[in-house]
Amino acid sequence: MRVIAIFCTLVAFEYYTNAQRIAVIGGGISGSFVTKYLSDLDKNCTLSAITIFEPLPLNGPISVNQSANDNEQFSRVQSIRLNDGTIVEIGASIAYKDFHLVTEMIRNDHSLRLARPFSTGNDDDMSHPAIRHGMGIYSGNGDWKLMLTSSSGWVKKLQMLWRYGWDLYLVAKACDDSLASFAKIPGLLESSGADTYFASPDELWSKIGLGNAIHHSFEQLLDALGVSKEVSYLRSFFFYQGNLRRELLDAINLVNYNQDNREVNSMVGLGSFAASSGGLFSIEGGNSKLIASALQQAKLIAQTRCPGKSVIEIKTTRVTAVVAGSEGFELFSNDESLGSYDIVILAAPLHMARVEFFTQSHFDPAVLQSMTFGRKVDPFIDDLNVHGYALPPGGLPEFATRPYTQVTTTVVSSGNLSGELLNIKDEEMPKSIVLTKEGKASFYNITAITQIKGSTGVYKVFSNNKLGDEELTKLFGRDKKVEYVKLWGGDYGGATPQYRGNGMSLPFLLYDGAVNLQGHTSGGAIYYPSSMEQSSLACMELSAIGARAVAKLVARRLGFGSAEASTELRDEL
Repeated sequence: MRVIAIFCTLVAFEYYTNAQRIAVIGGGISGSFVTKYLSDLDKNCTLSAITIFEPLPLNGPISVNQSANDNEQFSRVQSIRLNDGTIVEIGASIAYKDFHLVTEMIRNDHSLRLARPFSTGNDDDMSHPAIRHGMGIYSGNGDWKLMLTSSSGWVKKLQMLWRYGWDLYLVAKACDDSLASFAKIPGLLESSGADTYFASPDELWSKIGLGNAIHHSFEQLLDALGVSKEVSYLRSFFFYQGNLRRELLDAINLVNYNQDNREVNSMVGLGSFAASSGGLFSIEGGNSKLIASALQQAKLIAQTRCPGKSVIEIKTTRVTAVVAGSEGFELFSNDESLGSYDIVILAAPLHMARVEFFTQSHFDPAVLQSMTFGRKVDPFIDDLNVHGYALPPGGLPEFATRPYTQVTTTVVSSGNLSGELLNIKDEEMPKSIVLTKEGKASFYNITAITQIKGSTGVYKVFSNNKLGDEELTKLFGRDKKVEYVKLWGGDYGGATPQYRGNGMSLPFLLYDGAVNLQGHTSGGAIYYPSSMEQSSLACMELSAIGARAVAKLVARRLGFGSAEASTELRDEL
């Protein structure tokens, strides 16, 4: 019945104009950034509309009184506002100084201000006696592996160097080398050179010399570097010696990806290590403000450059179906038509989007068939078949629809983390606690506990599953109040891709309607910037990179724009 209802609304579908309409499904970092980049590139006002479809309002932190919906994940960059005004990140909590595209977007908006990592501007109680400092690694059963609570950065570095020795240098050197290669990406995406339009994440990683890092596990990289698997016999005679692999590296990958060194790929592991060495920040008022800022910047560019010609709008609607016809796509929310578009950008992981994709039959438009992804025209490929298009794969590969790892975020207030439970004096308790595999297994499957605000006892906990009242009472006392619980998981959610030691990814171009017309059309394409995070590093910067790469491909397909950055509107924001 639903397919029949969709077909009955397709009467107005068969039209085509020179003005191009783009639908962006998903309004997180990927969706908002791709909108901004398309606005940058559309210097000749080729686009008549960019419509962002996102069920959750994109206007900053949500109220803690708004109940979390386990069946709707929404963007993984989410902030909540407690009743006392405290902002807490429940998704992506931090950014890193070498997030080049993210920091560029921030610099374009003078209203955005940076804050300490995890604080989002909650600095009013830094002198409060209850505030904690530093980080500790907990291995369960009262066993603390590393405690970095000194206010001096040099003291922390010397402490880590003493505990982990030469292994720390080996990993730091590999990390610095990878960051130097990673820093090439913005320049490549800025360029309009023919070899800077990347068809897939694999092409991009290979271009900067990090292809091998994507397709090998972090554990394999550590083996290749010669990082110790256990404390050596000689070092065991000295006090306070530890194993870098099983302590710091496993713990930071568990908190960031809920996967250990064997499960993440090398780039993921190096990215986690880079973040652990400093240079982190949050956005005052919540990282979700970055999404709103990117969309505001896009609107200002369109209004200034193309007044009355290019419209950027946001619809708080969930797209449930996309139907491809001869000239583009019709989008639906259940049985309601959402309009016709030439290009669709799926800015959310496939299984989270919960969108059905159909194509109209060539013989009978009343018949809808499931869409085949991966079948595309590419004029730069020589080995095309007799019909002029590349042969499609046999359906989507397993990794493309693989469930993401599950994580639960719990926010409590009026809490007092139990030192007795953790075998530590209250005055020695660190601000952030990350757990090793052994610690996680013995401690309610928790991967991290972070103090957000000392004066009101606000803490954030990451765990595999939802914690019961009994566990939370043991952790934070009877006076604690559960403010918010968000499950990142289930059938249609998750926190990060399951890498299984190898970053695999789809091409950015998922579907090309030009196949059916032997390439004689510029519309009818679906792009997938979220493919970037499936290859490596599920973070804001990778979402921005995927958005930038896709914006260039769309601009080239539609014949507009160059890859120059737009900065003339910075002072207007």
